[in-house]
Order: sequence, then structure tokens, then C-alpha cells
Amino acid sequence: MTNYSKEEADTWVAKDEEFVMRPWTHPPGEPVIVAKGRGCTITDVHGKEYLDLTAGYFVNAAGHCHPRIVEAATRQLGEVLQVSGKHGTVAAIRLAERLVHLAPKGLHKAFFSTGGSESNEFALRMARQHKKKPDVAYLENAYHGLTIGSLEVTASDKYRESAGRPLGANTYAVPNAYCYRCKFGPAATCKVECLDGLAAAFDARPQTAAVIAEPIQSVGGLAPPQKWWDRFDRVRKERGILLVLDEVQTGLGRTGKMFAAEHYGLIPDIMTGGKGLSGGVGSLAMTMAPDALVEKFFGGTTPTSGGNAVSAAAGLALLDTIVDEGLIENAARMGRYFTEASWSLKDPWIGDVRFTGLLGGIELVRDIASKEILGKAEVSRIKDLLHEQGMLITVSGTHGNVLRLQPPLIVTAAQIDQFLAVLAKVLPAVRKGK
Repeated sequence: MTNYSKEEADTWVAKDEEFVMRPWTHPPGEPVIVAKGRGCTITDVHGKEYLDLTAGYFVNAAGHCHPRIVEAATRQLGEVLQVSGKHGTVAAIRLAERLVHLAPKGLHKAFFSTGGSESNEFALRMARQHKKKPDVAYLENAYHGLTIGSLEVTASDKYRESAGRPLGANTYAVPNAYCYRCKFGPAATCKVECLDGLAAAFDARPQTAAVIAEPIQSVGGLAPPQKWWDRFDRVRKERGILLVLDEVQTGLGRTGKMFAAEHYGLIPDIMTGGKGLSGGVGSLAMTMAPDALVEKFFGGTTPTSGGNAVSAAAGLALLDTIVDEGLIENAARMGRYFTEASWSLKDPWIGDVRFTGLLGGIELVRDIASKEILGKAEVSRIKDLLHEQGMLITVSGTHGNVLRLQPPLIVTAAQIDQFLAVLAKVLPAVRKGK
């Protein structure tokens, strides 16, 4: 049932508050209790529609309830659901084979787990076992998950403190590329000075097994220039440091390529993925590596639901949909459109617009010339007003001032215009104190 009376809808909201625990304090109007999702739109139990610019928290790449994914999952439900990790299913084998063929060259096998945090933990374990070294580097502003191991390579102090104990004896941060706020000068004169200390940082930690990084940082949509990655990759290769690419959020067409590594010609030693890998059906993630790293890898007991057959069947249908329906090309095209249309608002609070495909967002500032960060109160108010007007977004970025806009890859120009028309009214309203 998806059509509820007001009394029934209010009851579901009350029961959610009473029985469901969430890991954060939610603002007014949240959580939205969703009754139905189709394409880029969700409908709550009260019948209110929202344009979902989060893709179900970056999961529904082909949109909510894509018929092809629903059909594949439904068919698999009548065949086999889950087996021991000691065995396998045709669905999981087919998905692994397809991923190997789509991934950057040199990745020969896929290990399935149940979430992005897990996939990154297995990647770090694999790197440390192979190199027989304990240390791992990560980028400033990095996000790689919220389990203890992945927290140790996540930069956010707030998230790290949630562990309740000190983290990071064997992990350390190295510079990333935040070109909009580069302290060395404008992009036109960039000599990648932010990496001048990278070699010394690595040399000070000779027990470094790997560096983990997203090709483009999903927190804030930070896309380094080609020369940044060229230099970074050269320095780590010279020291025999493995490259773990986290494609949990950047993969599966999100950036206008199947995997974001393709933008830079990066060849990872290990690559992870998750979020939308299951097509939104259950939870699925993968850690991919070459035979040389897999051969002696010991992961312990595999995740109980890793490679679930229903999720794997849905994931394969997702990959087919992405390719057959041209969603990668649409992501690239709509990312360019989002960028141009956002700048055309000419709003004095829009400091930067960053999209690579449909990964990115709009950075809000109080003053364009000084790049002074717009305060959290104003950003929260903007988010709340957008929410009231039926626009679901999240807020991200190092300073919490980026409107994070990652809709399903099927989004249209008309839907982007719909969002921007609301934003064009919300920004001046908040400036006036409304």
C-alpha cells in the first residue's frame, strides 16, 4: 500500500521516531518516510513529491525502481537468494566477470562485501598483507567510510571522534587538490605546488604500503587537474606504494565515465566500489585486484551476505542499463548543463560550481571576491527551504557549504531547471532573513 490517509501517514512518522535509530540528529522535516520512488522522484507517506537530487543517498544510479532492475531482482528471488561464502552463484559470477571487463586493466578478480566501508577495509588489508607494511596514506578531506578501519583513512574529525578512541597510528594525511581555495594562486598559474611536500611525507613513512584516494573527491566534488594526478602517481610509484582507488561514489557512470579513474588514465593496484552496485536492491560492494595480490590474500570469514545473489542479479541489470540506455553519456551531458545553468543564476552567494558528470555541487560563499564561507545557519536554512519546496539535497564539503547535487543518471535538463528555479528563489529569501 502506498496511498495512506493523513492519520495513517502521521502514525508511520510517529512509529519511525519511536522505534528507528539513526546515526545523526535530523533537521526539521526529516526524515522523509518514503512510500514510493520512480525515476528521479520520491513520494512520502503524506503524498508529497520530491525531486531526489541525492539518488537515494547516491545509490539509485538508474533512478528509483528501474523496471529492468526490478525484473532481474524479482526473477532471481525465485531461483536462489544467498549461499555460503565458501560457494557461489551464477548471478555473482556473472557480475564479477562483467566488472572485470569494465574496470581499468590489470584488475582480474572481484571480492564481494556488503558496503563501501567494508570494501575499503578489505582493500587496506590486502595492501598491507601484500606489501608486509602497516602504514597507509590518505588525502586531506577524504571520506572512505565509517567502520573503524575505514575511519582511520577518513579525514573528518567529527567522524573520527565518533570511534570513541584515538585513530591513525598507522595512517596519515597527504595533500589533496582544492583548486578553488588554493593558497598558491589561481589555476591558470598552477604548478602543483600543493604536492611539493609529498615525496618527503612518503619518505618519512618508509613502512607505507598504500595510499587510498578517490580519483575525484565526492565530499565537495573536488576534481584535481591532470597534472596533479600525474605527479602524485609518479611519486608514489617511485616508492613502490600501492594505489587503492575508492570508486564507491565515483564509479558506475557517475562522473561521465564508467569509473572516474578513466578521466586521468589511472591504473589502480586495487579498486573498490559500492553504493549503487546493487542497483538499489540490498547492499553490495566490491574490492577488485590483480591475481598477484589476490593469490595470498586472507580475508578471514567473508561477509555473511557478501555477493548476495539477488543484489548481484540487480547489479548486473544496472550495468546493462547504464550501457544500453546511454546513462554515462547523459551524466556527462547533464553535468555540463548543471554547471552552465547554475552559473547563469548569477547569484552573489554562488562562489564555485563543480561538476564532473553528475558528481559535484555548488559552493556557497558570503562574498565572491574574498571567498568567505557562507555560515552554517544560512546553509541549513537554504537546505530546509529547498526541502519544503520538494527538493531533496545534502550538504557537503570541507567547510559544510557545498550543496551536494548527485541525482540519478537519468535526470533531465527540465528537472535540473526545476531545481534551479527553486534555488533562484531560496537564495535571495535567505539573504533577506526569511
